[in-house]
Amino acid sequence: MLATTAEIDEIRKDAGQRQFRLYIDVDRGEWLLPRAVWLYPYARPQDVQIVIRSRGQPPQDALQLVGLVRQALEKDGPKLELEQVA
Repeated sequence: MLATTAEIDEIRKDAGQRQFRLYIDVDRGEWLLPRAVWLYPYARPQDVQIVIRSRGQPPQDALQLVGLVRQALEKDGPKLELEQVA
C-alpha cells in the first residue's frame, strides 16, 4: 500500500490475456495527495501492469519515486509504467 486512500481509475484485461492493467490518473497537483493501489486477490503480481497516467509534468522527485518503485517491483511484482497525457 502506498498510502491510506485506495483508488484505481480504470482496470483493463484483454480477452485471452492473463495480464491486468491498472490505470491511475494523476492530475496536475495531485502528486502530493495520498494514493494506494489494491490488487484483486485472485490476480498474480506477474499478471498485473500498473499504469500511472500523469496529466501535466510530474515533479522530478515523483519521477525518481516511480523509478524506484518500478525497480523494486521488477523481479516479482507487477510492472509499473508512467504515461504523460495531455
